[in-house]
Amino acid sequence: MTETKTTLEGDTLTVTRIYGSPIEEVFDAWIETSKIKQWWGCAECTDVRSEVEPRVGGKYNHHMTINNEHDAPSFATLVEYDPPHKLAYRAVEDDGMLVTVNFSAVDSGTLVVLTHAGIPDMRVEGDEELRNIVRAGWTAAFSKLDKLFE
Repeated sequence: MTETKTTLEGDTLTVTRIYGSPIEEVFDAWIETSKIKQWWGCAECTDVRSEVEPRVGGKYNHHMTINNEHDAPSFATLVEYDPPHKLAYRAVEDDGMLVTVNFSAVDSGTLVVLTHAGIPDMRVEGDEELRNIVRAGWTAAFSKLDKLFE
């Protein structure tokens, strides 16, 4: 397909990629937990458990296991749900990050544009910027999603 492109400006990360599959299939990969399990998470993610209630106000929760030892839960609420064109969710945690994913049919398949806003300006894991960790995580996830459609 194409490579994943990312831009990071301030507290907002934008990730884009075209997948050579129909828009409905690509959107479903973000909602169906059996598919999410196959691509969600960073490169070191070894297991994913998800709970999705596909409706505005529904849960959008994912629990990643990293390197078979560290559990990284993510709790969110769907704030927009317009299949197969858009979904957005806001983190339940104190930071309240907002992730918006737009899906557009294009000649070669589906364009996905993810905007992850409100990433805190903080350092974690041995003084690495959280923004860089989030960028690496989404880049890996988008690449794994591509493999799901092969």
